[in-house]
Parts: sequence; C-alpha cells; structure tokens
Amino acid sequence: MAEAISTIRLPAGALASRESAKPYRNQILEGLRKNPEGIVNIDLQDVKNISGSFADECIGVLVLQIGFDKVLKRIKLINGAQHVVRSIADAIQIRQKEVSK
Repeated sequence: MAEAISTIRLPAGALASRESAKPYRNQILEGLRKNPEGIVNIDLQDVKNISGSFADECIGVLVLQIGFDKVLKRIKLINGAQHVVRSIADAIQIRQKEVSK
C-alpha cells in the first residue's frame, strides 16, 4: 500500500523566531499522527531565509519528540533553496548529537 503524504507549506519570506515556528511544528506533528505510516512534506518554496532558531524550533525539536530516525524517514523537505535546506539539516544534526550523548 502506498504511503499517505501530506504537505505543510511554510510561509513566504524570512522566518526567524522560535515562537512563530511552534504552530508549524504542531502542524507537522498532527500530519504524522493522522497518517502513522505516512510522509509529511515540508514545502519551502516561498521561504527566502530561515534562522537557526526557526529551523530548530520547527523541525530540530522533532528529533527530541519523535526521534532522529523518524524525522529522516517521515519528513521530507521539498522545493527549498539550498541554504534554507542546509539550515534545517544543521538544526536536525545538532539535535541528533544532543540525543546521542
């Protein structure tokens, strides 16, 4: 059976604050809960820049909540500029190192 896919689009522009990231993290978690075996795509098409704080709060914290392996298997970044994807990857890596200590 094919995996269910849901897509969450992050807002346009420069994303900076932890506080503004929390609702998007909650949307990601809800997408994962609705489809326990499915994939959640994070659409970065309109994101111009993303701060380390936003990236960590939105996606990095998920490493603590659901685990590194599930983040890698069930969350996909799509349509993002390389520097935006890199910021998110850095946040995930920092949290993964924190968990593995």
